[in-house]
Amino acid sequence: MMLSQNLNEYRTLLKSGESSEKAAKDLIEKSTIAYKKTNKPLYAGFLAVGQFFMAKHIFNPLKKMKYFNDGKKTLEYAVKSDPGNLEIRLMRLITQEKAPRILGYTQNISEDRTFLTRTYKSTEDDDLKLYIKNYLKL
Repeated sequence: MMLSQNLNEYRTLLKSGESSEKAAKDLIEKSTIAYKKTNKPLYAGFLAVGQFFMAKHIFNPLKKMKYFNDGKKTLEYAVKSDPGNLEIRLMRLITQEKAPRILGYTQNISEDRTFLTRTYKSTEDDDLKLYIKNYLKL
C-alpha cells in the first residue's frame, strides 16, 4: 500500500523533527507538496507539526510566534476538515500537551484523549494503533 509506505516517511520525520531543524524543514516541505497535490487534511496535520517544530528551532521570538500561530491555524483546519482522523487528533493532543501553557493552546487535551482512547482500536493501521496505545499508556 503506497499510502502507508509514504506515511512511514512522514512519521519518521515527526519523530526526529523536534530535535532536528533539518527534519522539521523536510517535514514542512514534503507535507506542503503532498497537501497541495492531494488536499488531504492529514498532510496539513504533518505540516502543522513541522511548523510547531520550527518554532522550537528558531531563535527570533517574532518568527517563533509566527511558526507557532501558523501551526495552530493549520492543525485546527486539519482537525475541522477530518475530525474523525485518529492521526490528526493524536498530533493535536501531543502538540497541546507539549506546548508551553503560557501560549494557551491546551483546550482540546481531554477531548482528544477521550476520543483516541475510545476509537484507536478501530484503525486498520497497526503502527498508528500501537503508537496511540503507547502514547496514552493504555
